[in-house]
Amino acid sequence: MSTQLESEHVPGPWPANPVDQCPIERLIPCAKNDQLYREDNLDRGSAASTGDQKKYWGLGEVLMWIRTRDYQRVAAISDFSETEAMVAALFTDGTRLDVRSLPRFRTKNSDADHESAPPEEFKSALVGGLAPPPPDRALDDLHRKLRSARLPLTGIKPGRSSNEQIPVPPAELNDLAFRFTPDYSVGAVGLWSRSRGLLVWRSPQFLRSDVTSVWPARNTKTAAVSGAILRHLRKITVPEAPLTKLEARRRCMAEVSNAYPGAFKKAWAELEPSSKRGRGKHGSRAH
Repeated sequence: MSTQLESEHVPGPWPANPVDQCPIERLIPCAKNDQLYREDNLDRGSAASTGDQKKYWGLGEVLMWIRTRDYQRVAAISDFSETEAMVAALFTDGTRLDVRSLPRFRTKNSDADHESAPPEEFKSALVGGLAPPPPDRALDDLHRKLRSARLPLTGIKPGRSSNEQIPVPPAELNDLAFRFTPDYSVGAVGLWSRSRGLLVWRSPQFLRSDVTSVWPARNTKTAAVSGAILRHLRKITVPEAPLTKLEARRRCMAEVSNAYPGAFKKAWAELEPSSKRGRGKHGSRAH
């Protein structure tokens, strides 16, 4: 445990039971909020193109994306508070939730030893439709990607006057875990030290293009997206000023709606060779 993590301790009570971070009874009022599940809210998300979405996503939006791979559902919670977004992401399945069933579930620390709710029990709490992958499975996958340095993120240092988002050092991530504590005054969503129980970062954010690169959209037609990427490539990389494959990929993933690696690969293969720059100044063309 580094002194840096210890020095970031924020005075205040830590929930008595580290496994039972968020009493489900306190989530029920949020889950009862019709705004989380109203169809007109989803329609608003559907009307917005991916280009209109926020550049950065919070933890609730990331979990919603991992579980659904649905831009519409992510856009629908884009203006929610951290608590509302987390509730929507934890209990989403595309249909209304029967809040009378919520007391059977507990929001737990995914790093603690526990059994997730059986799929049949989870599905019985939903009014129609099948449940997406359980939220704890999505959170575990997110932790793995972070600790393997595949997904950068930023956060706010608690206890400081500035709310500036700064990069979280990858070296710290092995001792950190996301915890959702709606009643904690410093922040509902944060990265806590697993060894000391200290809040180290609050309000984590992720670059949307990074998230959709690690977890590509499942239901987007490759032909349509690769066509959009190819048109964008012909604008940003030309024979007079060609880009390398790596540079072009980075820009397309950030600038083209619905872009994902498979579609970029197809578009790059169709791009004219004269518009591709090799790895070195006199190196071979990138293919």
